[in-house]
Parts: sequence; C-alpha cells; structure tokens
Amino acid sequence: MPMHTTPTTHDMPMVVYPGYLAGPGDDLDSLFEFGRGRDDWHLVVIDDQLVASHESASALVILNRATDSSDPRWTIGSSRSSLSDIAWHARFDSHTPAEVVMAVARRLAHGMAQPTTAEREQQLWSHAAHADTVQALNAEVARAHWIPGDHCCTRTFDAPDGTATLHIHRSAEGPDDDPSDVVYTLRAGARGHEGTWWTGEFSRHVPTSVIMAALRTVTDPGRYTRRASQIPMLHRSLLRTHPVTRLRQEATRDR
Repeated sequence: MPMHTTPTTHDMPMVVYPGYLAGPGDDLDSLFEFGRGRDDWHLVVIDDQLVASHESASALVILNRATDSSDPRWTIGSSRSSLSDIAWHARFDSHTPAEVVMAVARRLAHGMAQPTTAEREQQLWSHAAHADTVQALNAEVARAHWIPGDHCCTRTFDAPDGTATLHIHRSAEGPDDDPSDVVYTLRAGARGHEGTWWTGEFSRHVPTSVIMAALRTVTDPGRYTRRASQIPMLHRSLLRTHPVTRLRQEATRDR
C-alpha cells in the first residue's frame, strides 16, 4: 500500500495567477468536490470513466481516467438517452485546468437546478436563437479587448498577450447540420508553444451560459492553487505566485 507523502518545502501549495495557465491540477478531487452537496447529481464509475449524472439523466459530466485513451479527458453534455447519444457537448483535453472544467459544470448544474423547464432554459440559454451565442461571445471578447481576425472559414479572437484564442467556425452562423459539429474552440497556453496549449471544444447547441463560463475563466481569470511541481515549465515565467496563506487559529474562549 503506497504511503502518503507530505510535499517538500520547495513544493508547498501556492496561489497562481492567471489560473488558466496553472496546469491541469487535481481533476479527480475536483469532480468529487463538484458532486459533494449536490443531491440531484450522482457519481458512478463506468469502466475507466467517473460519471456525474443529473437525476433527470439529461446532463452528464464525464472524467476519462484511462491514460492510453484517445477520448477527451473531460466531456460535459446533455444526453438524450445514453452516453452515446449526446445532444450537445463541451470537451476538454488533459492539459485543461480542472477549475475551467468545473466552472462549466457548475454553470450547468445551476441551470439544471431550476424548478421549471422555462427557468432552466432561461438560465442556460437566455434566448431561443442559436445565433445569440455568437453575439454573446463577440461581446465578451470585445470587452476583454481581444484582437479579431479571420483564417479561412474561421473567425478568430486572440488575447492581447497571445496566451489564449477563441475560434468561431463559420458553420456556427449557418443552417443547422449535425448537432455534434464543433463550432467553437477555446485554447490557451504559452505564446509560441501552441502545440502544448489546452483545448476546449463546444458543439453547435451548447448552452450560451456553458461556453461563456469557460471563456470567462480566461477573460476574467481567477487564482488557482497548485504545487510548484504541477505548474507547466513553459508557463512559470507568465505567472504570479505566492504561498498559500495559512490563517491563524482563533482563540476558542472569550477574553
């Protein structure tokens, strides 16, 4: 039985900013934390997958733990009837920070928790027309001063510092074809090393609030906690870090 080890002095937890460059982190712990305290979600193991399933069986968060698998590390989606029949999906690779994925999962969970179908639709999409998702994305990257461009059949938006990009494929604004078509791609990493970037892919009918939750982890980045050994070497010069502050215990008795 493996022994539990304590991180060395040089590998203690630290706060990292911007979080979207912090590295993948602890994905398994993140999914367990997501399921904790949510009575309408249930965690089950299916082969090498850990699956968080909403009680309605219409929403899923899937963590693929197989190290030799060609499938995405994370799949979040709406299931019609089974794991193989997904109405829409968001998929993330193994480089993606777990907090980015959990931001999407929490937004989906919030929408699914609404008491009526109308309120659920409002929370997730906030509209009926798919094109409004494109408008919402355009507005968000404009607010963050991302640089627009075009490449072949794709509209691109690049973060000013070159560490992130959003691609909106032209089919997003065309007639509906295959609902599984990937029409939005969000990527981030060290400039000049695009082959190592993490990637999130979103299909045609993804709820607006779901993809916006992922985008805002980059346009309005948070601070994540990592050990030094978990931070990608290429990203270290791009990050601000400081040790996790340990709060002093309060006196338990009145003075």
